[in-house]
Amino acid sequence: MSSVSLLRVKDIDTPALLIEREILEKNIRQMQKIAEGNKVNLRPHLKAHKMPLLAHRQLAAGARGVAVAKLAEADIMIRNGLKDIQIANQVVGKEKIARLFRLSRLAAISCAVDSPENARQLSATFARHGKKIDVYIEIDTGLNRCGLRKEKDILALARLLTGLKGINLKGILTHAGHVYAASGKQEVAAIGEHEGRFMVRTAAFLRASGIPIDEVSVGSTPTASHAAVIPGVTEIRPGNYIFNDMMQVSLGSVPVERCALTVLATVISLPARDRAVIDAGSKALALDKGAHGNELLKGFGLILKKKAHLTRLSEEHGIISHKNEKFKIGEKIRLIPNHACPVVNLFDFAYLVEGQKVLEKIPIEARGMLT
Repeated sequence: MSSVSLLRVKDIDTPALLIEREILEKNIRQMQKIAEGNKVNLRPHLKAHKMPLLAHRQLAAGARGVAVAKLAEADIMIRNGLKDIQIANQVVGKEKIARLFRLSRLAAISCAVDSPENARQLSATFARHGKKIDVYIEIDTGLNRCGLRKEKDILALARLLTGLKGINLKGILTHAGHVYAASGKQEVAAIGEHEGRFMVRTAAFLRASGIPIDEVSVGSTPTASHAAVIPGVTEIRPGNYIFNDMMQVSLGSVPVERCALTVLATVISLPARDRAVIDAGSKALALDKGAHGNELLKGFGLILKKKAHLTRLSEEHGIISHKNEKFKIGEKIRLIPNHACPVVNLFDFAYLVEGQKVLEKIPIEARGMLT
């Protein structure tokens, strides 16, 4: 983190990543309020921002701990003082499990599991060292990615886990990522409610079968407020909420005014009356039109304060189509990306701003942490 208090937004070289402080803080407070109002724990997923500084802000606001997707992300966060980290993913193979064990000596670490083979791998390493790893059985609530859905398969894995040395079955977790293909607010609510109810029923089934389940953890920004109200859910793991993006806007989760993250770009060419070109292409804005097939998004981001559309991207260029909008060579514009998470991973740092004033330059320390 470095102070850049004399810098103004108009002075920033482009493409650049900007975060509006006031919107950021409002987003953090609002999700914390949802969690506390429903008496569930908030465990933000850090893949959205990858910045230890922002993780500490979320914890200071009341978050219980954090979630990450990769061991390398966990490593960065531990080095920056975070002590309660859930790896909401499977950790498979001797090398990765050895890394998981090393990290578990530095912080409270947990991970997901959905197969007997992986369970035995984890058990072998942790039992050999006389230590236990907290695990969550991943449940498939509709995404059709990782996780188990059939009760008999879930129970069989739970019974295996409770009998293995080096393993502590902490609970169950899910990610209703299929919500990003929803057609609107009504379907989002239905998916969120189903996510919560399915998980609570699964936990009740396991407990009735003699398996202790402490945590029922659900994820995703659009479904968090809908799943959190279901009695029996203990934890929500949204990530994108800290910034929001056009994906969230298209689903009706938030208005445009709640989008804290923008990409700053410069107009570099005006080759035709109805076309402008900026210096931000797919390497700054990504080609993402939604995490799991959102068809509501048009173009590659929202151009603020302009009646124009970002219709094409090449690697270093963004092509804007318009009718009678005015653009100038050298003009700087701001765009809300379709999907904030992959965009953040394209930059080394972000500028925390307040209007035209630059407050801080924040390193994105966990960007590119893929292993």
